[in-house]
Amino acid sequence: MKSVFCTQNKLHPLLNEAVELIKIRINSLSEVKSLSLDPKLNQIYGCINNEDLFIINEFYQAKGFRKLHLEIAKLGKSLQILHCVFFPDPCYELPIFGVDLVISSNNISAAIVDLSPVGKYMPDLINSQIKSLSSPVFKEVRELPEWGYIFSPYVCFIRPVDLREEKLFLKLIDDYLSILCSLLVFVIPDGSDSKNTIDRFKYQRRYCLNQKRNDKTRSILTKYFGPTWAEDYIDQILFDY
Repeated sequence: MKSVFCTQNKLHPLLNEAVELIKIRINSLSEVKSLSLDPKLNQIYGCINNEDLFIINEFYQAKGFRKLHLEIAKLGKSLQILHCVFFPDPCYELPIFGVDLVISSNNISAAIVDLSPVGKYMPDLINSQIKSLSSPVFKEVRELPEWGYIFSPYVCFIRPVDLREEKLFLKLIDDYLSILCSLLVFVIPDGSDSKNTIDRFKYQRRYCLNQKRNDKTRSILTKYFGPTWAEDYIDQILFDY
């Protein structure tokens, strides 16, 4: 698959590395294919007060996943964002993988990664694999928003303070993706109308509804494209269910 990302286009090195790592994992999945998207949403451009906003999106599907979304946003020289979510097919007992990186004035202000549950409890197999990891210790742990209860106990939300911590966070992304991919070997899908599938769909819906409470994303999009476009983008592109 050919990526529309130009990862050498003056992006922060950690963001570049994270994108490449995630793309390798996507390409390793079974039955992976690109999802068709309105060309106007593949590459989005806005400008206000001589400040440019670029957004690039890629969507994929694969065995066990209804949507794999990669997004890069670049606001002039002041802000770069990587947003990525792997939404599982609700028929599969798989967690939601999510990672976000926010680079402000070439400094990483926020880095978050998680395997978020789609049920009341995280499956024992996932718990045991995550607990077996050598968990890095970061100096600046950030506080989750009030709706952060959608994340697992293993969510990592930090501000890396140096190159060493950046590399540790990158490894954690890969470790979580490795666990997620390994689960596909063991998971047997349920029927689309089974209670387990319906419950997992409800938890995905809960995840999306709470993510939509992130007003920082909404305010940036509204500033450049207006409130109606911003709401449609959040509902249909970022967190559809």
